[in-house]
Amino acid sequence: MNRSSILELLSDSSNRFRQRTAIEWKDTRISYDELERGANEIATRLISAGAGKQSLVAVLLENSRDVIPTMIGIWKAGCVFVPLDHNNPEKRLMAMLSLVQPAFVVTESQFPGLLERVYPAAENKYRVIQFEAGIETAKDVELAQSDRTFEPDDLCYLYFTSGSTGSPKAIAGRYKSIAHFIEWEIETFRLDETCRVAQFTHPAFDAFLRDALVPLCAGGTICIPDGRETILLTSSLVEWIDEHGISLIHCVPSLFRMILNQELKPEYFRDLKYVMLAGERLFPADVKRWFDVYGERTQLVNFYGPTETTMIKFYHPITPADAERKSIPIGKPMSGARAIVVGADGKSCPPGAVGEIYIRTPYRSLGYYNAPELTAQVFVPNPFNTDPNDIVYKTGDLGRVQTDGDFEFLGRKDHQVKIRGLRVELGEIESCLRSSTGVKDAVVVQATDSTGEPYLCAYVVTDEEPETVRDRLLVELPANMVPSVFVKLDALPLTLNGKVDRRALPAPEKRRSRKTVYVAPRTLTEEMLVRTWSELLGVDPIGVDDDFFELGGHSLLATQLMSRLRIDFQVELPLATLFENPTIAKLAVPIAQSQLANTDADAVSRMLDELEQLTDEKAKSMLSQQVSVD
Repeated sequence: MNRSSILELLSDSSNRFRQRTAIEWKDTRISYDELERGANEIATRLISAGAGKQSLVAVLLENSRDVIPTMIGIWKAGCVFVPLDHNNPEKRLMAMLSLVQPAFVVTESQFPGLLERVYPAAENKYRVIQFEAGIETAKDVELAQSDRTFEPDDLCYLYFTSGSTGSPKAIAGRYKSIAHFIEWEIETFRLDETCRVAQFTHPAFDAFLRDALVPLCAGGTICIPDGRETILLTSSLVEWIDEHGISLIHCVPSLFRMILNQELKPEYFRDLKYVMLAGERLFPADVKRWFDVYGERTQLVNFYGPTETTMIKFYHPITPADAERKSIPIGKPMSGARAIVVGADGKSCPPGAVGEIYIRTPYRSLGYYNAPELTAQVFVPNPFNTDPNDIVYKTGDLGRVQTDGDFEFLGRKDHQVKIRGLRVELGEIESCLRSSTGVKDAVVVQATDSTGEPYLCAYVVTDEEPETVRDRLLVELPANMVPSVFVKLDALPLTLNGKVDRRALPAPEKRRSRKTVYVAPRTLTEEMLVRTWSELLGVDPIGVDDDFFELGGHSLLATQLMSRLRIDFQVELPLATLFENPTIAKLAVPIAQSQLANTDADAVSRMLDELEQLTDEKAKSMLSQQVSVD
């Protein structure tokens, strides 16, 4: 291939595979030709509205199947793709839009109210492009691009990430860097038009580019789940992967672990050739569980690479022998990238010594949008030569080189962590906490629950109840950045030089909220639910009116809970049931209703007939026997 622009790769696929299916979603099949027409329509509307080269275009759409042609159309118009997640708190969306100030927003009918609240038209000069659903019916538009030239180093997207200063920052991507990675993955793993790639990642995260562009540039098919619930309800996800013949999955190890927690059967995943894992640490125990059932018929690959260096820059094909290691390596740099481990003394570390990982690649991002000082802090001249144009990226990640040349990731050197695969700056959460009414001081740390999953714990100096502080934070930050546990302290422990002594902080303990009065379980169903919640959440005691999410529950634990309900109560409930009924008292109702609906009506009728025929003496005898058994 060897193309400098992702548009060249997409154009080649469009010409070669016009009638093949590019996107599958529910019963919809969108061909490459239809995708091309939809993208051209978006591009033409932007150009007609006055969009110039490098105009920033924010995208606020619900469905990935609509985001994909919109993204391509934005690039065809020579503009910059700025995806947003409408699930973010409005205050955070406001901060994002204020930072980049897009000239255009592509949105749909359900979001104008939200858009006006977070980016008022009277205060910001921008044009709205209303997305019209049904790209497969888009007209054949001839796109005039004579004045739209594309350079390999042109800005093509902005992805937001957590910022240590208390505000989000935007990472600026360039065309040649995306093209380099997409070409590399296709060639390295010999992907072609037969590949069927699952699209799990929300478009507001850069891993979405892998899900969408790898299959499109290979001539394959993007397979989009019916809805978010399919991904979160793991039993449905396993069925969906099988039914749709998925051959390649990009996902975080947390999602992979959720799949492993299902009752795995050898006949599952017959079409699955690759599972590419990235975003957080992969555990050897998980690798072993997979190999014990499926052997090597599916290739597991461990990826590593910060968004700043464009998605992925290290890879390690996993073997059964890796299951016996203490940790799974991130492997070696891909072609077009080099790396080195640098010690605190600024010198290169020998094998086995721990230092910071530096990445050297021409396929990095352009840095942080409108933040040259932040960019200069991490994109620095190579310290091992005198060429000022030879730039390396300081990842902030600790690692070491093993004797076989593989790199091992050991964690962060600063206060940045990964929660469910998403990057989180603890400093941003601490900044929000300290600006919250009634909070005198705060510090946030990463802790690990009994299953090995990381979670956030906030230590706050306040006269208010922790639940009140948490509720305020939910307005400021996305759910993955809101700590699961709050510990109230009189003062933060300090070191001799006045810094917070994180090692002296008390061990976090998950406790039930004080907002609700403790009510003990009253039925067998409630008792079983209390026991299950306590095991999953690590909280004891739990009352029937306590809220699952206020106790520290999150989407991954929610899926585990629904799997347990299927086993314990023999019911199949959608994940939305928990969000609508987040207490044990409320959740017990749909469980009972589902059990009743599954009961054989004839069997119930026979049982009622038998009860009617019982004499009073016989009924009393049976009841006394039941009481004595209990």
